[in-house]
Amino acid sequence: MKNVMLRRRTVSAVTAAVMSLSAAFGAAMPTMSVFTPENVFTAFAVESSVKILSSAGFGEGMYAAWTSVSGAEGYNVYVDGSRIDSMLVRQYSGYMRADALGLKAGGHTMRIVPVIGGREDSSKAAETKAAAYAHDRSGFGFVNGSSSGAYNSDGTLKSNAVVVYVTNSNKDSVTAEIDSTGKGASAVTGVQNIITAYKKGKDTRPLNIRFIGNITDPAVLLKGDLMVDTVKAGCTIEGVGNDTVLNGFGLVMKNCSNVEVRNLGFMNCDSSEGDNCGLQQNNDHIWVHNCDFFYGDAGSDADQVKGDGALDTKTSTYITHSYNHFWDNGKCNLQGMKSESAENYITYHHNWYDHSDSRHPRIRTCSVHCYNNYFDGNAKYGVGVTMGASCFVENNFFRNCKYPMLISMQGSDDLAGGIFSGEAGGVIKSFGNIMTGQKAYTSYQQNSTDFDAYEASSRTEKVGTSVKAKSGGAVYNNFDTSGIMYSYTPDRAEDVPAVVTAKAGRVDGGDFKWQFNNAVDDESYAVNQALKAAISSYKGSVTAIGSG
Repeated sequence: MKNVMLRRRTVSAVTAAVMSLSAAFGAAMPTMSVFTPENVFTAFAVESSVKILSSAGFGEGMYAAWTSVSGAEGYNVYVDGSRIDSMLVRQYSGYMRADALGLKAGGHTMRIVPVIGGREDSSKAAETKAAAYAHDRSGFGFVNGSSSGAYNSDGTLKSNAVVVYVTNSNKDSVTAEIDSTGKGASAVTGVQNIITAYKKGKDTRPLNIRFIGNITDPAVLLKGDLMVDTVKAGCTIEGVGNDTVLNGFGLVMKNCSNVEVRNLGFMNCDSSEGDNCGLQQNNDHIWVHNCDFFYGDAGSDADQVKGDGALDTKTSTYITHSYNHFWDNGKCNLQGMKSESAENYITYHHNWYDHSDSRHPRIRTCSVHCYNNYFDGNAKYGVGVTMGASCFVENNFFRNCKYPMLISMQGSDDLAGGIFSGEAGGVIKSFGNIMTGQKAYTSYQQNSTDFDAYEASSRTEKVGTSVKAKSGGAVYNNFDTSGIMYSYTPDRAEDVPAVVTAKAGRVDGGDFKWQFNNAVDDESYAVNQALKAAISSYKGSVTAIGSG
């Protein structure tokens, strides 16, 4: 039996709203959207001045939590002397919290000043320090282009970015001035409509959508999902803090370039409408990182009892998926369609496959680098290749992953009864991996016909043409030793569990906590009913957003 720990608090109804938007954080002021007023802070006074409860740095940001101050109408928060946007200040039951985004790596100082009687009271202010670290911009998402979206490569927000704050209260009323016709900017209302306004490419300013709290279905979606279609100006879609969730709908990208998705939780997505997060046709330079993927609603197919794909990628190239946390998902990462023919380039690194079942990833055709991922009790299999795919599996840690690596119609895939539905095989190059508790693994050196992977003697070894897939005769294309390959420094495989569990998923590891029972969950691929109930009933705990 598992134990669920949800940081939930009673949320009281708050109806009045007073909020003013501060100058954007940073030296240059981005173009900001117009906001619908949010909830005012519930009056509970526990301290005479600001008392810091906790603070920490995270990827290109920092946060602080503090106690409410007697008589305070709100709080102005400064980082390194610049005031952050007021929508980044939130109230929870018993404490306040502010998250500063877009910080360079290094030490920063946050100062919290209460506003009393309409004026700042510096005598009751407090400061705290924390160090932000740089996000790991490794992988194919940063080859021949960028996937940093609305941010610069140093983590700071681009100076002309359009920033839109979306809450559950304003998701349909939030307004931004967007040029969708080439005749000048005009007001666009609703989060989906704002994103869609970029489709014709008339507005060249980067777009930064910042979700706050538990977001249920907006009134306007496209086929049930938030659709990012033909957005190429640079776009980041992210969550604020540790508790942002897209609850009941997914996120889809198609025909896009330079899009970043980060710090979001995906749960209860309708499987009849698609994946939690899906990359459809003709995307390039997409980076999905530091997200939490939970159960979706069951679909009509037998393999959709835990939802459809968690993070699937189809006919897209120059993609990085990193530092994501997959929570017992049935199908994590489909990579490629049956119709796919190009050698698209994809990287998966530092992902936590936490008792998830399969597709970590399941690859057709493409050239894929999988390194430093933590395979943590996987009931079906780890990495699988078909249809001539080439995959370099490097310095991963496989703990009780039933079949760590599979090539269609040979080796352990035959032993498993043919997981890949008769598709022709590909080739896996393996180096530096640690495997414990697997049911079977056979290297090319042990059996040159029925093997699961070729064990290389070094990272840079080229795989010869004598190493062929049993079905279809595919050979390894050696993409990883060619000029297309990027520079990176892999962690040691023995360090992967500690590194990945510390940084994968949302800030703080998210607000949803769960302890798996390895004795049961390592081998079970059934729906965990207690976990399912906790995810289905999740509500979030923020009580007010915005302070001015």
